[in-house]
Amino acid sequence: MKSGVRWGRVIAAAFASEVIVVAILFAIIAAYRFFVSPGRGMAEYQEFGARAGYYVAPAASGLATFLMALWAARKLRTDFILNGTLIGVAAMVLASGFLLTAKPEDRSMYLVSFALRILGGYLGGLAAQHSAASAMRRTA
Repeated sequence: MKSGVRWGRVIAAAFASEVIVVAILFAIIAAYRFFVSPGRGMAEYQEFGARAGYYVAPAASGLATFLMALWAARKLRTDFILNGTLIGVAAMVLASGFLLTAKPEDRSMYLVSFALRILGGYLGGLAAQHSAASAMRRTA
């Protein structure tokens, strides 16, 4: 039996979800630096960046993984949830190196982030499955 996993899409979606998280954090930090609080010292911007990463990255990672799982599974006929969940797992693996270098007090945030990546992938696959089922009912 042939596997229903589309590994190319899984890896591409996991990587893209990580890029999206970095882009979101960059945009938030840039907005703070140039629009909200211009003219401050670099130390303040670095402190803000660390706080923004701590609070924003977990939610952003779950949302980005959900969106990328939805994208990757949109044209599948089966194994939506499997592919979506694997995207979450792959995204978690890509980000796992950060856990090793994190401050001890930040490690729980990474664990939450990892769980949200897997949940986001699962829910993205589930949403794609639901969307495909709805489309099939409309055409039947």
